[in-house]
Amino acid sequence: MRQARTTIFAFLAGLLLGLVVYHGALIVSGQTPVHRELLDEQQARLDLLQEENLELTEELFRPGVQGKFAFSEAELPYDGQADAAALVRNARMEARAERKFLMVTFGANWCLDCRTLHHHLNSEPVAGYARDLFRFVNVDVGKLNQNRDVAESLGVSLSRGIPVAVFFDPEGEVIGTTNEGQLEPSRHYSSKQILKFVRDIAERSRVHAPDSVD
Repeated sequence: MRQARTTIFAFLAGLLLGLVVYHGALIVSGQTPVHRELLDEQQARLDLLQEENLELTEELFRPGVQGKFAFSEAELPYDGQADAAALVRNARMEARAERKFLMVTFGANWCLDCRTLHHHLNSEPVAGYARDLFRFVNVDVGKLNQNRDVAESLGVSLSRGIPVAVFFDPEGEVIGTTNEGQLEPSRHYSSKQILKFVRDIAERSRVHAPDSVD
């Protein structure tokens, strides 16, 4: 028993000495030892990203159901009588003053994808996440050439369909647009995918399709 204790003590002493030598070598060479807390934090982030990507991948390959939302006549997010230029101008000033991101969406009430996107943006968990971070403004382009000048002035193209949006950061600078049609098939997206989409805007300053898994 005494011999075993001696062996264990020698092993631990050698291990401790090795760690001291290792850390000393790192300090001499100008390198900083990696703290366990930092490694744990990075691993937690990786685990979260992997879980999110898995969920989004499952949703991506799950058969979609078109027209699964029943909208009432009261749920018409696009006002054809509004002064779109003034609406956007005021929203940009207010968003900067409130230090919020701004999403300006161009669409129409006859567009199922536009109304579905509006539904998701106003449902949980999206609304809960975005409430203190975003302002949302809708601009009606449902008739020929209606408010197209407003869209063009913001660098928005309607050539890939609607809805299409432009995003501004809290300083009022343009982050990007969905000119490549990222939001056009919104009827096929889930609220969880739209949540990922707005999180990418706020946390990564990037405009990726809601069903992307990178």
